[in-house]
Amino acid sequence: MRSRLTKVRAMFAVAVATLALSFSAGVASAGAEGATGSYASQARQAGLTASQTTALQNEVDRYLAQMGGKQVAANVIDLGGKNLMFVAVPGEAHPRDMTKGALVNVCDDVVPYGYFCAFSGTDFNGTSIPMYSCARYPIPWTADGSWINNQTRGTVANFLDDGGVSRWHDDGAYTYDRVAPWYWVHWVKNC
Repeated sequence: MRSRLTKVRAMFAVAVATLALSFSAGVASAGAEGATGSYASQARQAGLTASQTTALQNEVDRYLAQMGGKQVAANVIDLGGKNLMFVAVPGEAHPRDMTKGALVNVCDDVVPYGYFCAFSGTDFNGTSIPMYSCARYPIPWTADGSWINNQTRGTVANFLDDGGVSRWHDDGAYTYDRVAPWYWVHWVKNC
């Protein structure tokens, strides 16, 4: 009797373990599919692996939750019609062109005249936010990053704290900072 009860318990434990593994695999699969949803093919065409695609989508989702806006490409967020944010694949120095030039990241190489570009990483690396029109732009980063002000000669950029108060401004275009502390900056007013 005892050995039969032991066998039944063992079979029950195996059945429960199999069911649990099947359920968790289904959840993981659904999560990965959701994370790579409508922009997965765009990411694959840009040469991203499945894990890079998931990491990129997680990064985009984090920015969307923090700043709002709308995802318009695998690595591009429209920040309410004012400007775009180009998200770098985690671990890469610069955002990739995943739109075949349909959405151009002007912060990618040489910042063109008239623009202010903010970067999540130091030395003009990482995710970038190009700013052209005179406005107040949100800055989502809390670590050191960088920026380039190549606007109209002498145009001053103001760096605002969480209360919207300008706590610092640059000397006017053309200026830049290779290692800028973003931890206190919540907005940049580029003009």
